[in-house]
Amino acid sequence: MVKAKFPSRYQSRFAHCNELTEIEVGRPKLKMLRTNPIVAGQLEYIVQPVYDFYGVAVATAVTKQQLFAQPIGASYTPSGGAAFVKTVYHTNLVQPGQLDAPKKHLVKAVAVVIRSDVGPQDLNSFIGTTLAQFFVSGKDYWTALVSKCPAGAGGFWSGVSPTAATLGTSAANGWPSAQNVATITDPMPQIPGLDPMEPLMGVVVEQNQNFSVVLDPTISGVATFTTLAAAPATIFPGTGINAHVYLEGVLARAIL
Repeated sequence: MVKAKFPSRYQSRFAHCNELTEIEVGRPKLKMLRTNPIVAGQLEYIVQPVYDFYGVAVATAVTKQQLFAQPIGASYTPSGGAAFVKTVYHTNLVQPGQLDAPKKHLVKAVAVVIRSDVGPQDLNSFIGTTLAQFFVSGKDYWTALVSKCPAGAGGFWSGVSPTAATLGTSAANGWPSAQNVATITDPMPQIPGLDPMEPLMGVVVEQNQNFSVVLDPTISGVATFTTLAAAPATIFPGTGINAHVYLEGVLARAIL
C-alpha cells in the first residue's frame, strides 16, 4: 500500500493515528498492561517479620492452633469467639501456609507478642504451659515454651492490688526490649570434637514452601486452663488470649 502524501495544510485529521494490522482490530495496543513491572532476576531485601494471630475468648479453655494457615481475607474463628475476616492487623500472609512468589524469608528469631490488656493470670498460665513449634516443610526447626519466645516489644506492667482480696502481681512476656527475642542464629557455632561449622544465619523459607507455627497449651501435664471471665470478682477482668507470633528476619521480595 502506498501512502498518499499531503502537505501538512491538507492532512487528514486521522493522519497522526497509528495504523492497525488485521490482528489488532478490536485489540488496541495497551503497552503498559503487557509489560511485567517486576525487575526480572532481582530481589530487594528488607527487615520485616512474617506474623499471624492466635485467639481465645474470655472464659474459654485454651486450645492448640496452627498459625500461618489462613491469609488476609480468610475467615478465622478464635476459640470460644465469633468469626471475623483477617486483615493486615492479624497477618501479612496473602496465601495460606506459604509465601507468595517470588518472596523468600530468612527467619532469625521467634517472638510471641501477647496483647497488653491480657489478665496477668492468663498471661502467666499461657506462657508457662504453651509449647511453640516452628515448622518448615513439616520439619521442626524450633521448639520451646512461649516463655522462651519473649515478645521483644510491648508494654510492661507491674502493680499492687488496693484491696485485701487480691495479691500484688507483675507479669509480662519478657522485658520490652527489641533485642529480647528467641534468636535461632549463631555466628560462631562450635561443638567440641567436631570441625568448625559455618555460621548459622537462620532458617530460610523459600517461595511457595509450606511453613507454620503451632501453639499447644494442652500437653503440659496440668489441667488445661480456662481464661478469666470478663467481669471476675478481682480487679483483673479477663480479655482472653490475643497473641501474635512474629517470625523476625529478612524478607526478600520483588522489585517493582
